[in-house]
Amino acid sequence: MNGRRALYFIASAVLFVLIVVFAVYVVFMKFRPEAEIPRMLRAMSKVQTVRERSAFSWTRGEGKARVATSLYLVGQMDLSGLPSIQQDTKFRLFRLKTSKEYADLSGELRTKGGTTYLTYSPPGPNVPGVDFSSKETWVSFADGELPKWGSVLPGLDAPIVSLPATSSYLEPATPWTDDAILRLRDLLSVADVFLVRYDDVTEIVDAHATRVIEARFDPDAIRAFLADEIRAKENREPNDAERVIVESRAKQLESLKVRLWIGTTDHLLYRFQVAGTVAEEPKTKATVDVLVNLSDFNAPYGGEVPGSKKTVGFSSIANAMIGSLESSADMAGRPATALVTNDAAHLPVETTNATDDADNDGLSAIVEAFYGTNPNKADTDGDGKSDGEEVLNGQNPSGTGSLFGFGLGQ
Repeated sequence: MNGRRALYFIASAVLFVLIVVFAVYVVFMKFRPEAEIPRMLRAMSKVQTVRERSAFSWTRGEGKARVATSLYLVGQMDLSGLPSIQQDTKFRLFRLKTSKEYADLSGELRTKGGTTYLTYSPPGPNVPGVDFSSKETWVSFADGELPKWGSVLPGLDAPIVSLPATSSYLEPATPWTDDAILRLRDLLSVADVFLVRYDDVTEIVDAHATRVIEARFDPDAIRAFLADEIRAKENREPNDAERVIVESRAKQLESLKVRLWIGTTDHLLYRFQVAGTVAEEPKTKATVDVLVNLSDFNAPYGGEVPGSKKTVGFSSIANAMIGSLESSADMAGRPATALVTNDAAHLPVETTNATDDADNDGLSAIVEAFYGTNPNKADTDGDGKSDGEEVLNGQNPSGTGSLFGFGLGQ
């Protein structure tokens, strides 16, 4: 009898241990969304090349002053030579005003072997010294010259905080050194700036299984991260001007909703969306929507040198416009007056009239084609608002949600 009791006691103890082990396994091995984003950042910090398809939209103003801007990017980036980035990117900028005026600008930016090439689709912007009205007109830039060009997308007017010119960190022409890039990679590998939520939603993106994670920026953590970014690049403490910009950027980011599609096995970021209302000044706001798709991680970079015979060197344009050009070595490390400014490079502007707008919704046939709406139906999605009204309010004219149908911030 005592032997049976002993066996029973041993069996019970073993069962208890197994239950405890199983419980510990369930608790500690369960997927933790708050740990997935830092894991994703570490995985992305090791990516060498990536393809992207991105859409950006923002609306500003009220009533008759309202303007809607859309920007599309598609291409490949090579990050293996950081701090320099090689890219083969096509872009299209589209701006629509309540006055029924619209601007449409598209082109391509390529980098190969240290030389960058830029072209615009005719008619292109009005840039002194170069004619983009003919097809396949390219401008080539030696290493360090592109910042002298100025705005690749003149008139972009993106809703971001203006940067004071009292800091080398805030000057776009200031390059990231190799040591600074290493410090930034280390920073990204341990960054934890989100408050996250995971509702056990998975989705296939580009043939990869992903977890869909909702997130918001943690107010305290994002301030610390932005300050650490300055420390990483400058290897010093932020100055007063930089602390002001950190606070302004943090306040903007706090209002945004974020959705991330992270690979279940490789932890890479295959898609992300951002949407919300950004305060720019005490009384002005911009509604912002962003959708970015990433794919083909670490595929061979395919950027090619343009074959056009109409390629003109930037130095010849600059020499004609502003005199002798500084050497690349001299100009790479310090800012210089830009050749192309938002005021000088006027975008091609068209006006919608009655003959172009068959359904009288405020969008011409060209604009309807851009946004994918029905040119013969004023209210494509039948929600009681005209297509033009929805676009100018940052809403999806072909369904629900924001302009690109993200489903964020509804």
